[in-house]
Amino acid sequence: MNTKKTGLVLEGGGMRGAYTAGVLDVFKNRNIDFPYIIAVSAGANNGSDFVAGQSERNKKVLVDYVTDDRYMGFKNLLKSGNFFGMDFLFDELPNRIEPFDYESFRKAESTFKVGVTECQTGNTVYFEHNEFDPHFFMGKVLRASSSLPIVAKPVEIEGKLYLDGGITDPIPLSKSIEDGNYYNVLVLTRDKDYRKSSSLIKNILSKVFLYKYPQIVKAMKNRHSVYNNKLEKIEELESEKRIFVFRPQKELNIDRFENDQSMLNNIYNRGYEETLDRFEDFQEWLAEINYLRKDTG
Repeated sequence: MNTKKTGLVLEGGGMRGAYTAGVLDVFKNRNIDFPYIIAVSAGANNGSDFVAGQSERNKKVLVDYVTDDRYMGFKNLLKSGNFFGMDFLFDELPNRIEPFDYESFRKAESTFKVGVTECQTGNTVYFEHNEFDPHFFMGKVLRASSSLPIVAKPVEIEGKLYLDGGITDPIPLSKSIEDGNYYNVLVLTRDKDYRKSSSLIKNILSKVFLYKYPQIVKAMKNRHSVYNNKLEKIEELESEKRIFVFRPQKELNIDRFENDQSMLNNIYNRGYEETLDRFEDFQEWLAEINYLRKDTG
């Protein structure tokens, strides 16, 4: 199928990324690639395996190893300052346990961008995979994009500190459009009815634990508004048929810290099956936008 000049945008969502893994495995099994992929947080981890041609690795990382004590937990938080075992996820797993194909990742023709949030300015910064050594990209950029505020330490990249890309750009659709992708495919990890609400507890915790980074505190306070505005834009573009959205058809009923392996496996299967259910609609959408491209020259 022709996906030329079509962007793929991947939302984060922590362990809800198991749904995205199912979606991407359908793409892989149907030989669907994209020339441009942009992602944040867990979406970036899913995207990196997709770019490397290892989509099946996503399920292994998100489901098969989640019961390992090193994966996540308060023991990690007390020991290292990170709730998720960052060394386990971005060193042990890709380099020794479930090898990441760095060479295929390096040679990939697709443009792959990952969003992170710069701590001092609170601005989103997008790093492109072919601008870095792939081991550095895995160990630093992907780690930074998954470093959730409060429960993870900032990651230093070229002298600056960064946190989770989803803080300021949870669904990086605008960046994809800015980079020239008039049409986009989105993979979201929330159902269509979801809207984010402000959290007083998170705002208080942000002020306590992130006082060194006032712009991050500000971004956290406004995050629900930013997210909901993104959803409004998505509805508008979806009605114009400029985007095609894969998302859970019903609420997933898990949070970003879920570690129930059976539940995560079910979420993966939902992503896979719901994508198959909508695949004919997706094919029709692709055919329509490709016709429009030809028609407009």
